[in-house]
Amino acid sequence: MRYLAVFLFAGLVHGRGGLPARSAPDSYPAQAQGRGFIVAAEVMSPEQVHNEFSTTLTPMYQVLEVAVFPAQGSTVDVIALDFAVRVDGRLIRPAAPGTIAMRNQKKAAAGGKDVVLWPSAGVSTGTWGTGAGVGVGVGVANGRPGPGSTDRDRRTMESELDDRGFQDALLDKPAAGYLYFPVGETKSRTMELIYQYDKGEVRVPVDIPKTK
Repeated sequence: MRYLAVFLFAGLVHGRGGLPARSAPDSYPAQAQGRGFIVAAEVMSPEQVHNEFSTTLTPMYQVLEVAVFPAQGSTVDVIALDFAVRVDGRLIRPAAPGTIAMRNQKKAAAGGKDVVLWPSAGVSTGTWGTGAGVGVGVGVANGRPGPGSTDRDRRTMESELDDRGFQDALLDKPAAGYLYFPVGETKSRTMELIYQYDKGEVRVPVDIPKTK
């Protein structure tokens, strides 16, 4: 049986993946000023993550929608690994889509009960807009390897996360994307998004939504 995921969405950054930035920095609940740019961000709730991704991300990962707004006439060379979050006294870098996909695949192959790819079909609306998609239907039962254990499924998961992830780019216009931070379980209700660059760093305090 073949498992196929097709994710259609608008807003490419220089022909690559990512998300379209919102209309202005204050369209995001948190923002901070850098030298020649603004970083804006929002933490997705577990419910939003569940609705927007077929790949299992919660509770291991905190997913942040991050946007960078260069000042008019300025360029910003942005690399995803320049971002980090500080929470519970830890500084955590974002995980690569390939790493997340491989971790999920290994858990599925081992019969891990916490690996589930639920189907995503029809039209979904997220913070970045509206898209249509059909996700991979994956489940693990009776401790046996599930469909998520195959290389095809790993590539599907990696593709989904990479397509929507924040892309490394030299920006002359606003761009956005998701970053996936392996925070794990935390009782904190806030954390700090940090962007480090050659002239210093930008700190953006963000709220962590409660699970309903």
